[in-house]
Amino acid sequence: MKMMTVKNDTVKNDKNDENLFISAQKTDETGFVSEVSVPQEPALNFKVENIFSCPIYIAHKPEWIQPLIKATNPIVKRIINQYKKDKLPLPNSYHSELLWTYPEFKDIANLILQQSWNILSWQGYDLTAKLPMLTELWVQQFPEEGGYHDIHMHGNNHISGFYFLQCSKKTSHPFFNDPRPGKIMSDLRLKDLKAKVNYANSQIHYPVKPGQFIFFNSYMPHSYIYYKGVEPFRFIHFNMQAVVDSEGIQM
Repeated sequence: MKMMTVKNDTVKNDKNDENLFISAQKTDETGFVSEVSVPQEPALNFKVENIFSCPIYIAHKPEWIQPLIKATNPIVKRIINQYKKDKLPLPNSYHSELLWTYPEFKDIANLILQQSWNILSWQGYDLTAKLPMLTELWVQQFPEEGGYHDIHMHGNNHISGFYFLQCSKKTSHPFFNDPRPGKIMSDLRLKDLKAKVNYANSQIHYPVKPGQFIFFNSYMPHSYIYYKGVEPFRFIHFNMQAVVDSEGIQM
């Protein structure tokens, strides 16, 4: 095994040229590089333990597709017409008001609350003296001219998700980004961009179909790829928060 270090004579001595990087190279103690092969044999017999997982929960409820498309049609139409009337700039996504104000969305609102509560319990959270509260529930449709969503997350919430009404292989789809800031700061390039999901991935794309639910923890950064509106793309987005139940607190 050969030891390789940075030679001091490659660094200028002019103090005006010094910076943190150059100063770090002035000593042979800055690093150690060895000649290795990949994979190296004999390998250690590792036991791999996966920690700090980021689960995605997927379910299907196709019987709600048509009733909810019908319920959202007049809402989406009104929003689009309002943009045209006011001559507003084209949005990246048409966005409704809170849907729980309409009776047609009572069932999906209740289901979201219950399933979100189940997920938090399965994950090991103490929900004593807490109540599930829906903080957002809206319908979104991407414009025919094209739509997208930049990467974002929903702070001060615990469970987020989508229910897809209109989508196909020709429309947009969501993708999730690794929520660990430490990985982002020191990440490396992937050796195979077409490889299946592995430990190196920092972004996962999810194909979707009508009637599909996706639930995830709200700390997960997510976005939607840009697409030209070849076919309609409409979905319901929701956020849920576990809030303090003042009546359930035992003194």
